[in-house]
Amino acid sequence: MTEITTTVQIDRPRSEVFAYLTDLRNAPEWSTELLRRTFDGDEVELGTTGVDELRALGRVLVTPWQVTEYLPPESIAIEFGGALSATSRFSFEEADSGASTVMTCVTDLHLRGAILRMLTPLVAMDARRADEAQFRRAKEIIESRAGKAEGAEQGRLK
Repeated sequence: MTEITTTVQIDRPRSEVFAYLTDLRNAPEWSTELLRRTFDGDEVELGTTGVDELRALGRVLVTPWQVTEYLPPESIAIEFGGALSATSRFSFEEADSGASTVMTCVTDLHLRGAILRMLTPLVAMDARRADEAQFRRAKEIIESRAGKAEGAEQGRLK
């Protein structure tokens, strides 16, 4: 098992960051590897299941997943199946008196098969790079949406 930890500080309140990142319809906007996502139901909750098509390691992978922990606005955990199985736990902590959020994602990779286990360092390096890029993108999106909304609100107040 290999653990990958990625942390990003987003200059928005925790409830807003949690809501955006756990809305599965938003994932294609910020995920760097996601090609397609299908899931059951309209809202995320404990037990929600789905399937992702990802581009990783130069291949398209089909990965089933299930939400195994859901504690708004504090945390969510998702278990991914398939050859590149993993468990990702996202935690959301208030920072700067609630004005911003520190989001931490801890992913435990569980690679199956002798060949994949031998490739663990390569897979982990690729996953780290992808996480850093996609959470940087999520930060940009969440902060820019807030800036546009605040600007529009100020324009209405004048």
